[in-house]
Amino acid sequence: MPKANVQHKRRLRGKMLKLVYENHEAQGHRLDDVTLASVLERLLFDAPMNLVREILQDLQERRFISFDLERDRSTGAIAIRRIQVTPSGRDIIEETLSDPAVEVE
Repeated sequence: MPKANVQHKRRLRGKMLKLVYENHEAQGHRLDDVTLASVLERLLFDAPMNLVREILQDLQERRFISFDLERDRSTGAIAIRRIQVTPSGRDIIEETLSDPAVEVE
């Protein structure tokens, strides 16, 4: 599987952040990594689960989202739960703040 290119990751960061933002606006249940990956697949984004988790972790490092990371001690599997947008993440989507690593459409 080839690595996602930089432009694809920029677009994916923007789309995922926007989905979390829209979920927040609708006051929906907090998203998780599996739900987000399913939505992206329906939107025809090429985003395997490992890439979805990588982008979520990247958005958290940039302080645009927060989430709970759960790790199964017996299998080592991880799950990202209760994803929510932060004030900085809202600013990116509302375009009062910009980041060249996040492409907002």
